[in-house]
Amino acid sequence: MHRYLLLLALVVPVVGCGRKPPPAPPAPPAVPITVAKPTQRAVKRVVEQPGTVRPFDETALSANASGYIDAIEPDPLKAARPDHDRLIDIDSRVTKDQVLARIAAPELVERAKQKDALVDQARAEEDQAKQALVAAGAGATAAEANVAQYDAAVERADALVERARKELDRVKKLVAGGMADTQTLDETQFQLKAAEATHKEAKARVAAAKAAVTKAGADRDKADADVTAATARLAVARAVAREAKEELRYLDIRAPYDGVVTRRAANRGDQVKAGDKVALFSVARVDPVRVVVYVPEADAGLVSAGQEVRLAIQAVQGPEVVGKVARTSWALEPGSRTLRTEIDLPNNNGLLRPGTYVHAKLSAELPAAWAVPAAAVGKVGDEPVMYLVENGKAARVAVQLLKGDGQFTQVRRYKRAGASDWTDVTGAEQVASPAAALTDGQAVP
Repeated sequence: MHRYLLLLALVVPVVGCGRKPPPAPPAPPAVPITVAKPTQRAVKRVVEQPGTVRPFDETALSANASGYIDAIEPDPLKAARPDHDRLIDIDSRVTKDQVLARIAAPELVERAKQKDALVDQARAEEDQAKQALVAAGAGATAAEANVAQYDAAVERADALVERARKELDRVKKLVAGGMADTQTLDETQFQLKAAEATHKEAKARVAAAKAAVTKAGADRDKADADVTAATARLAVARAVAREAKEELRYLDIRAPYDGVVTRRAANRGDQVKAGDKVALFSVARVDPVRVVVYVPEADAGLVSAGQEVRLAIQAVQGPEVVGKVARTSWALEPGSRTLRTEIDLPNNNGLLRPGTYVHAKLSAELPAAWAVPAAAVGKVGDEPVMYLVENGKAARVAVQLLKGDGQFTQVRRYKRAGASDWTDVTGAEQVASPAAALTDGQAVP
């Protein structure tokens, strides 16, 4: 304690013995206050957001047939590489319908052969049914011809009966006149009975022939129905055979479009099962690509299809790329409350890789509205305010904003402290700025 007092006694006289205290720092210059009226201005709004390059399409290829991987196909562009690296793999460029791998499933092959054999059988049955129809048609024609023949026999029998009756009448008259004996009459009556019996026989044959026609017609109709059924069975067999052939197509894993293989999880001998969600290959369409940008809710209304977008891509040397908005999700993402916006870019040179970072600038010009200098708008808490000049003093008012561009901010209306109603901006207001240098009630020269 004594040592501390001694040091203090030594120091205090030194300060008082001719050394002046350092000068106080100069006061900061007063911020000039400007006063201006709101003016009608169209604001050009630039929305800057990060984005990401993504493939236009990306498809995960799974097995549609059960079996095992029999072969991974060669990549034609890798012919000069070592033997182990000549197959389709990640980074392989593929074309639409190109076979990437083949699945072996012998039971499907045998099933397809069986279905083809059933088609041959059904075709033979149809031919047989058609031949039976032809035969039935011929039988019906023959039966109809027999009816005509027996109808003619009936007509001849009718004539014989009529002739026999007339002859009997004539003989009866001769017998009555004593010009013929009874034996002649008996013979004539016998001839009439014979003619009538022939007539009955002819009519019976006609009835039998007509019955044969009916049966032949029924046989023909049945044969025709058999042809229809055989044709239907053939059509079913062919459809089943086509289905079996389509199942054979599942044995080939093909590229859905021109693109790049971005993932391979298949190796020769792997067991695969139809319906598994395991992706054996992933193929991405990278020409064109999508640039995906998420625009905040406050600026979502400024984005529309066809709007110009400037893109700065760090991974690509050169000036900004100019594109257009191709589409938006229209609805905002529930969590981030942002609007998914997509820009399509050609990529025939392959410089734009999925996952690449992009800085996007979307420009939109808003309709003219009353605007004040951006510095004239401040905040008290989270509430935007500005200062009106009334009777030489700054009067702080709450303000409803529209949009701004960094230099000017569009304002819609304002509300005085304690007021319940809002007042629309008319352009006659005197607005002081900068708001950061003002307080409520401060004198404004």
